[in-house]
Amino acid sequence: MAESHSVHLAYETLVLVSKALSRLEVGDVAIAKFGESVDVLHGFDSGPFTDQAGMRIMSAFQERRSMSSATAAGLWQLDIIISDGMCQDHEKLRTVLRKAEEERVMVVFIILDSLHARSSSDSGNANQNSILSMNQVAYKNIDGRLDLHVERYLDSFPFEYYVVLRDVEALPEVLSGTLKQFFERVTEQ
Repeated sequence: MAESHSVHLAYETLVLVSKALSRLEVGDVAIAKFGESVDVLHGFDSGPFTDQAGMRIMSAFQERRSMSSATAAGLWQLDIIISDGMCQDHEKLRTVLRKAEEERVMVVFIILDSLHARSSSDSGNANQNSILSMNQVAYKNIDGRLDLHVERYLDSFPFEYYVVLRDVEALPEVLSGTLKQFFERVTEQ
């Protein structure tokens, strides 16, 4: 992860999740770093999560990190994917997602639909470029012959949990709602 742009995205996500938890008023927030050992960077007793605490945590994350060998068999994990929603090989993804759920990983896909809308210069074509109105063509084997079928892209979207987000400014609220639903689901089990 350190060699790619995903480090910056991970930091931004940490900030967004912290803001989302604050909006939910969940109480104190703790942040830990995992590697060969667990380092608590901001404990529950460290007070509110301020800008100064954030800067201190970011500098602690800059340190070289070694991989963790521990597993958390009984705990649920939440993976949040933020993308334009375009992905290939939906059947293969379904297999991967089933395996993730068996391993107690809930995957939520946040589709930034505004990326599609911006690609159009006038507002009349913005809805045409929306992922909500996209179609895809697929060949289906019916009685031994291949028939061409057109279907809505989202009808075959492999992710069970997804949100189509048109306003990027609403991302903290969407993350807040996603976290709330995740915690509700985990406590039910």
